Amino acid sequence: MPVPFNGLTVVLPVYLVLALTYSRAQRRFANLRRAPSPAAASGPYHPSVDVIVPCYNEEPRLLAACLDSLRHQNYGGALNIWVVDDGSHNRAALLPVLQEAVDRGWKIELLDRNRGKRAAQDAVVSQAKGEILLTIDSDTWIAADAVRRIVVPFRNPRVGAVTGRLRAFNAEATWLTRLLETRYRLFFERERAAQSYFGAVLCCAGPFAAYRREAVDRVWSRYIRPTETDRTELEPPGDDLALTNLVLAEKYDSVYEPTAEATTHVPKGVLQFLRQQRRWNRSFYRALPQMLRLAVSRRTPYLALDLAARTLLPALLAAALMATTADAVLAPARLPWDAAALGGMALTSLDLGPFSHWADRRRFLVLYGLVFVVFLLPTRLAAICTLFRNHWGTRRPPALTH
Repeated sequence: MPVPFNGLTVVLPVYLVLALTYSRAQRRFANLRRAPSPAAASGPYHPSVDVIVPCYNEEPRLLAACLDSLRHQNYGGALNIWVVDDGSHNRAALLPVLQEAVDRGWKIELLDRNRGKRAAQDAVVSQAKGEILLTIDSDTWIAADAVRRIVVPFRNPRVGAVTGRLRAFNAEATWLTRLLETRYRLFFERERAAQSYFGAVLCCAGPFAAYRREAVDRVWSRYIRPTETDRTELEPPGDDLALTNLVLAEKYDSVYEPTAEATTHVPKGVLQFLRQQRRWNRSFYRALPQMLRLAVSRRTPYLALDLAARTLLPALLAAALMATTADAVLAPARLPWDAAALGGMALTSLDLGPFSHWADRRRFLVLYGLVFVVFLLPTRLAAICTLFRNHWGTRRPPALTH
């Protein structure tokens, strides 16, 4: 029986080729370890580190846990801790936690109003003198050896930025946090690990990332106050993505250090998750031209494949679903073929998961597939439709809980 022609006959082969090529390449490069720098085996390495903890409307208990993890670092070098309250509405509740930090000799900056994460970071960068700048979100807890481990790649003078390995602190809170914990494994153990093989992690995760001060000095004015060339009519991409790409554009490498571990709070509810994803996707699409230029300038075909897959695969899936919906109304006889095609796309996606057992992959595929189709595809569309809107939808005062 001839295959009925519809949109799926075009979408399906393109999706299968792109998804399988990307998955196999990502798995291969994620499993390869970059050759260590010549100095990697020589003695202790303890550069001076300035840690910046921006804080805005944070729950006091989460900020206290974050700062407590810094207090227990077993780092042998100079470690200067800076906490910046970015005009929090609940500053009165945070003051006891901040006072404890002062008692430990740490530095506190209290901004008079909410100015944004970049301004909070800038309040420290203009004063700090350390060789490494380490940024930690106020709802993130880091392992006792995390600072010691995240600075190791900086032995290589080519490295300008390092991202650690993130897990979900509240993974067992809801079905969504359990799903996001698995998604974080995929983000770091596969996506960023593969990019790191080429020295080009495209986004060093804001909850736990380190930068060479020399590299930061070269790009800081453009990060804080983007030029018209960088910005055009838009505000720049999200903070983490923007700073990483500026450092990469200066010919530094950015790498993933899997032994530097941190846990961070992930959204527990669907609405909070969707606001986060809309913000992340809008940032990704705004930065896409710059990231494509980086892929070309660094002569790294894998980065171009990575960006093509992350951009086109969701669009192809959306097209397949639209074609199936149209057939359900206009040509019901095609539905068996449509179902088989969608099944083939789903089976291909099994290879994208970070699991060794097929049963785990199937469970993740079913649940995450539903979330992706019902929530994330519309959110991506909303991000594209609001690309020119400069309000990021960040944390709101009424959302506080104690």
